[in-house]
Amino acid sequence: MTEHDARDPRIDIAERLFAAWSIGDVDAPEAFFHPDAVLRDIVGGEHTGWPAIRAFFAQGLERWPDLRLVPAEYWTNDDGVALRWTMSATVPDATTFGEAAMGKTWTSEGMTYLVFEDGLVRLEVDYHDSAAAPKSLGLGHNR
Repeated sequence: MTEHDARDPRIDIAERLFAAWSIGDVDAPEAFFHPDAVLRDIVGGEHTGWPAIRAFFAQGLERWPDLRLVPAEYWTNDDGVALRWTMSATVPDATTFGEAAMGKTWTSEGMTYLVFEDGLVRLEVDYHDSAAAPKSLGLGHNR
């Protein structure tokens, strides 16, 4: 058995989900979610069911069309998968961070816990710091 064969298959689902979050297609993540899924984002609130999760994600993509979520490491238990990731996007205009930040890429590290049911994500809980993006741009606070 190779190292890849021994890996928890839920990690593969998590990788594909995060790739789907990162391609700029608001509908791409749907295939990975249970119909009654809950996405609980420490900054953006709780969203129940795909239509609500999609609406939350659509708002993010509207603001950050090149949003990327890149997983870095994983932990598993009987219920699910925890992962550490880096989120990034290019500042498209002066609205959020001012003119000096336009065209620059912000980054923010975070963690997610995924709970699975029938091979689909039933719960996604995201933890990240809302002040990390402006800090990564050398700004002290959000505008």
